[in-house]
Amino acid sequence: RPTLSQDGLKSVIYAVESAVIQWSRRVQGVLKRESSQPLLQGENPTPRVELEFWKSRAEDLEHIYNQLRAIKARGMARLLDRVHSSYFPAFQAMCRDVVAALTEAQDIRTHLMPLSRHLEILESLEFPEVKPRLRPLLHVVCLIWATCGSYRSPGRLTVLLQEICNLLIQQASNYLNPEGLLRSEVEESQRKLQVAVDTLNFFKQMFQDRRENLHTYFKENQEVKEWDFQSSLVFVRLDGFLGRLLLVQDLLKTTLDFHTLGKLEFSGIRGSALSRQVQQMYDEFQEMYRVFTEAPYDCLDPQSTEFENDVSEFRQRVEDLDRGLGTIFIQAFDDAPGLEHAFKLLDIAGNLLERPLIAQDASEKYLLFVRMFHKDLDTVRVIYSQRVQEEAELGFAAVHKNMPTVAGGLRWAQELRQRIQGPFANFRRIAHPERATEGQRERDRETQTLKQVPGSELSVQSPTRQLTVGSRPEPDA
Repeated sequence: RPTLSQDGLKSVIYAVESAVIQWSRRVQGVLKRESSQPLLQGENPTPRVELEFWKSRAEDLEHIYNQLRAIKARGMARLLDRVHSSYFPAFQAMCRDVVAALTEAQDIRTHLMPLSRHLEILESLEFPEVKPRLRPLLHVVCLIWATCGSYRSPGRLTVLLQEICNLLIQQASNYLNPEGLLRSEVEESQRKLQVAVDTLNFFKQMFQDRRENLHTYFKENQEVKEWDFQSSLVFVRLDGFLGRLLLVQDLLKTTLDFHTLGKLEFSGIRGSALSRQVQQMYDEFQEMYRVFTEAPYDCLDPQSTEFENDVSEFRQRVEDLDRGLGTIFIQAFDDAPGLEHAFKLLDIAGNLLERPLIAQDASEKYLLFVRMFHKDLDTVRVIYSQRVQEEAELGFAAVHKNMPTVAGGLRWAQELRQRIQGPFANFRRIAHPERATEGQRERDRETQTLKQVPGSELSVQSPTRQLTVGSRPEPDA
């Protein structure tokens, strides 16, 4: 076998050491790769990226390991060892790092494989059908945490959970169709938004539930390692998306409230003028809302500040409309001839009266309703007292014309009861803070007083039980 000269040996050693340096740099580049890099670069990867990363990492490291085990590489290692090269310890450390990284990657890839099936199911479903699959998905995540020591680190798990959030955001966005969300029927868009909000909040609830029951996934003799990271790290993007959904929901609710204006008509002395003012406001609102239907941006993108700016300006203009509507409703209430007409106006106004600025302007009128009801109660009290006195003095009381005595007495009691219960039921339907005021308490006390009159239960609760019916019908007029 020919022997190398001293200079030739040095050249070979130099070439081997140079190859080891280049090889070491490339291997270190592979070893330093993390699945979190797409997230750190501002991308929004899904769990598929995580699974593909560990699959590719295991394959790459296996290829490197096979190269290190090749005869040529082992010969280079023996040469470096024989000449006591300073690069030999580095070569050994590189080999150990590759073996450790390969073992870890293969372990993680194996434990992540069951997740693939759940992701396939999740991705194949329509978004309204996703909710029942979220608990099984998180169940698998918990099993991975408990059984895979290589993956049991907060950094790696938060990456996987953030990627699951990205998948849900992607599916929710596709389901809602941002381009047509504000152009479609408001009720349909609201329904879809509620489905999305409920599903995403359910995922957060399931996360918290599994977090609290994480100990059930560990064996009895196994040390339990909790998820000691902050949940905000997981839901940072999901919470931003949810906030945007709620913003769009509020916008659509306002739109639905103001759609009532297109059908609103007033009666009374100023009814025609008030109706024209309302129609003008409705036309103005339609023009304001057109900004969103013609906008080119994605209204569901939390990073889009244009949408937030438009909503802010929209809200300011809506406040002006609310104040104007409050004034109109005050005038309409003033024109109401009685309690029945006032409650009809409440029914016509619908949810508009629940808007804070309008409710603030209209709140004073609720006391007027109470006073009107007091007046009706006083009238009922007088009618009832007169009948009781008539029965006491004459032994009978007049009934409706051409009606039998008993039936006429029952009809009278029912009509008197309805005169109280009709407005009383309307008051109960009013969801307004005025119900907690002294005026409301006075109305309740007035009703209780009427109930305490002997036999008054007949007119308020059960007029058919204790009413003394007269024996003579009312004479013909």
